[in-house]
Amino acid sequence: MKPRFVIVALAILALAVPVSMLAQQNSKAEKEIRAVLAQSEQANLKGGAEAAATFDKIIGDDYTRIPPNGAVLTKADIVNGFKTGKIKVQSLKNSDIKIHIYGHTAIATGVSTRSEKFLGAGVTGSSRWTRVLVKRGGVWQIVLFQNTNIAEPVKQ
Repeated sequence: MKPRFVIVALAILALAVPVSMLAQQNSKAEKEIRAVLAQSEQANLKGGAEAAATFDKIIGDDYTRIPPNGAVLTKADIVNGFKTGKIKVQSLKNSDIKIHIYGHTAIATGVSTRSEKFLGAGVTGSSRWTRVLVKRGGVWQIVLFQNTNIAEPVKQ
């Protein structure tokens, strides 16, 4: 009876260790991703060359941005938009952020309330957004950002 107990105990221990290691890795990864999202929010508020430099680091070269109008923008479009002042954020607050991690890929969703000039158009209000991040060379980078405006409730 004792050998079976030892085998069962070892099997349970062998299964429990990877699960706890995975939870620790995801916890660390979530903190790293939240830091990247915070850097993005702060860069948006600072604007100009400083924002351009930050975005040059935290978004991947294969980055795609899809704003509410359905356009497709690249990393160069965003970095140059900040450098030239075509993108200027007056206010921005992210909330309701949720992160799901799948190995070296993560999906973050949230809500932004903002006031900005985005490539010549004034934008105010709230939107729901999705960002896809990929861990490359030990660093999380944003590779996709899509946001959809939240319609104002109809007044009756």
